[in-house]
Amino acid sequence: MVSSQVPPSELKAPGIVAYNIHVVHYCRILVSIIAGAACGIIGFTGFKGFIFFLLSWVGTMLSFYIRVGWKAESYFVSQWTLITHDLFQGTLSFILFWTLFNNIVHIY
Repeated sequence: MVSSQVPPSELKAPGIVAYNIHVVHYCRILVSIIAGAACGIIGFTGFKGFIFFLLSWVGTMLSFYIRVGWKAESYFVSQWTLITHDLFQGTLSFILFWTLFNNIVHIY
């Protein structure tokens, strides 16, 4: 008798996975806003600011991996969800608050 194994991605409840992605989205955008404000207040410009963003992004990603015990497949469809989810929205939020706080603190 051949036993067919069901892939782990099919065993996850879609509502729970959607909730997990929603939590990641909320945290990522919030961290991007806070990092952008901090970067603008500190006065980073150019590549220093983007390196600050990348460090905040990697820090957030590592905190999620530590939280799930390095087993992202148990809570998400794939590991790439924790790495790339909301990268574009996070980058735009970071740039918006970076320029806003940089202008408020250092120009006006």
